[in-house]
Amino acid sequence: MAGSGIFTKALRAIAIVVVLAALALVIAYSFSTKLQATLAALSPPQLPELVPVAKREWLAQGWSRELADKYHYMDQGSSAFLVPASWMFALEQPAPGIFSMPFGKRGRYLDDDYFLRFGFIKGEVSENNPHGLPIGLTEVGFQVLPGVSQRATGLGLTCAACHTARLRYGDTEYLVDGGPASTDLALVSQSLGAALGQTLVSAKLSPLLGGRFDRFARGVLGPDGYNKTNIARLEDDLTAVVSWLQQMPNNVDVVEGFTRVDALNRIGNALFSIFPVRPHNYVPPNAPANYPPIWTASWFNWVQYDGSIMGPLIRNAGEALGLGGLVNLTAAPGQQRYSASIPMENLYWIESALDGDAPPYPDNRKFAGLQAPAWPAAMPPIDRARADRGAILYQQRCQGCHLAPLNSPAIWSDEYFAPVSYFVDGIEYQTKDALLRLNIIPLDEIGTDPSHSAVLATRTVDTSADATSSDPHLSDPMGIANEVCTWSAAAPPSANHHGTADAAGARRLENVAMKDGPMLNFGLALGSLVQDVTDQWFDASYIPKSSRKAWLEDRPNCLQVGQGYKARPLNGVWATAPYLHNGAIPTLMDLLSPPDERPDFVVLGDVEFDPVKVGIKQPAAARFRSDQKYNSDRFFVLDTSVKGNSNRGHEFSSAWDSTRPYNEQQKGVIGPELSREQRLDLVEYLKTL
Repeated sequence: MAGSGIFTKALRAIAIVVVLAALALVIAYSFSTKLQATLAALSPPQLPELVPVAKREWLAQGWSRELADKYHYMDQGSSAFLVPASWMFALEQPAPGIFSMPFGKRGRYLDDDYFLRFGFIKGEVSENNPHGLPIGLTEVGFQVLPGVSQRATGLGLTCAACHTARLRYGDTEYLVDGGPASTDLALVSQSLGAALGQTLVSAKLSPLLGGRFDRFARGVLGPDGYNKTNIARLEDDLTAVVSWLQQMPNNVDVVEGFTRVDALNRIGNALFSIFPVRPHNYVPPNAPANYPPIWTASWFNWVQYDGSIMGPLIRNAGEALGLGGLVNLTAAPGQQRYSASIPMENLYWIESALDGDAPPYPDNRKFAGLQAPAWPAAMPPIDRARADRGAILYQQRCQGCHLAPLNSPAIWSDEYFAPVSYFVDGIEYQTKDALLRLNIIPLDEIGTDPSHSAVLATRTVDTSADATSSDPHLSDPMGIANEVCTWSAAAPPSANHHGTADAAGARRLENVAMKDGPMLNFGLALGSLVQDVTDQWFDASYIPKSSRKAWLEDRPNCLQVGQGYKARPLNGVWATAPYLHNGAIPTLMDLLSPPDERPDFVVLGDVEFDPVKVGIKQPAAARFRSDQKYNSDRFFVLDTSVKGNSNRGHEFSSAWDSTRPYNEQQKGVIGPELSREQRLDLVEYLKTL
């Protein structure tokens, strides 16, 4: 009997080895790629563990919770996951390794215990969120998704996915509407690819090891649709989707990690490379940016870190398209080319919720809509004596760029507000509302990493026809043929230009013609393409030209590229870590310190808040290798020596020369070095904004 038991165990061991070997061969065959690459694609990333908290508190920001909930789940037409919502609801979490994949049932991919580990915030069941999805996820209308044989409801990301912050202090998680998210979208893509791939492998191994696919099919099809015909079609669709996802380029030059994304290059890749099938237009993401706070931004004359765009509807439509909004770029002219999945009425609602639809100047003298958060009462109290000293320092060192504080009477003057002047065919127009005049600081002065600003200025895209190509995507032009607004002269604007003609009248915002070409400036081409999408929606919705200005908030589609970085007002800055546009500095104290005292490596993803240094608390005496992307807790490690990640610039330094004007200082030096006490005073004051 003992010998028989040993023999039985040996047979089982041999059987397992044979099954695993066969599994590896099937994987290699099914995906038609090298085994090593296949195994990597089917292996999900390791994720940080969730940190439990006793309570959550939404900070007061001028919105009711009902309005905020609607914002969290407002569909903007972007199927970011590029698979049907029914698939996402039925999909299981990926197994940690391919050889553990066939064995055992796993939880749902969208379950909180898994999906929140990407940095998302737990949602609650509501009228706007019937499935109890995490904040920032929502179902989108019926769409034609790549590889899927029938129109399907998609699952997409909302504005709140990237613009809702969470800060953990003690046993409380503070939630901030409009603040920078702590998500890692690249990890979501890697994990989702592994989950879909493992499900497809399971289908190919059915019935022996097909449990994962069978459970997936039952969930997608339901009891009434679970039959051989529908199961076969679902497997075909899954095969096509996985094949399509595998063909999508996913190489990056600079890892984004938690809290950051290279939105500009990714939007450009979606609209000029992936969806129009023009692979030569692809650029590996190389200029990550921290998700910016969006309160008050509706009333800025220029938005984005690089101050590149003016029109609210245009900028929001571009963002939605970059997050998986689908647009037709191949229909013949006159046959609704540029028709898109973007519900413009939803984007208009979002902007109205943000700005409050009440101009702050000159009559109201307050900002409506979403407000910056106030320092929580449960955190260590603000030292008022320090803050008073810091207020003087702010006026001396910060106000020249970042404007008077928005909570001060000084902000309500013509010095800070003015309509934008622009010219169309030589005739001058002005926006009906006075907008907050922000300063754009040239790169040679601010000295921060130039990569992000260079994206729109130096990248080019090919939208022209290639007469030598038989590929229908390349043999026809993309069809760009309209006008956008930009600076008329080659001379760059000054550090303090505010969107009007200069004193001599040589520079002004004017309409310029855009036409297809082999090397269009990316910034202008992007603004032009999104304008085409918007105009197509206006036409298809029968909105008369006389009514379109209201939809556009009476703002022209003005664009500027490569002018530097915007000096944003600092209201709520305490809740917007990490700092600099690329998130290379974890706290305000680090930002105000001499550059050689700034950390060389920054850990992003853990949202534990440091109320003294004000920002993201860093591990004590952390040391990392230059090639290390994630630490042992699976949080992102930002290496500031990498191009695109520099922590230099915006420096209060001993190199400051008091005999020279601001624009003649050493590059990146913006003021004299601050003592430790001065830094503490200034940080304390920034808590009050």
